[in-house]
Amino acid sequence: MTLSVFRCNACHHTLFPARYLCPNCGAADWRGAPFTQGTVTEATVVHQRVGQSNAAPLHLASVVSSDGPIVIARSEAALHAGDMVRLTLDSGGSIVASPI
Repeated sequence: MTLSVFRCNACHHTLFPARYLCPNCGAADWRGAPFTQGTVTEATVVHQRVGQSNAAPLHLASVVSSDGPIVIARSEAALHAGDMVRLTLDSGGSIVASPI
């Protein structure tokens, strides 16, 4: 599955997640635009989760697209600021980043 960001048809402002009205011009006319890769701006690892004492570490990264929106994605391994990643959606709808 492919992740989409949302582009205003009136002013071309791009954002994620979708909103009812464009924060830039106030229009309510959107189209989806694919967000398939981006650059990691920040990354972290969650070692402990509430109610899951033996859970594996959870790798998370903030990924920015060339259009501007930032998404938070999971990854199988540690990522670092500046890494280029490919973005997909898993079967549960979570955003997943994989190194390019």
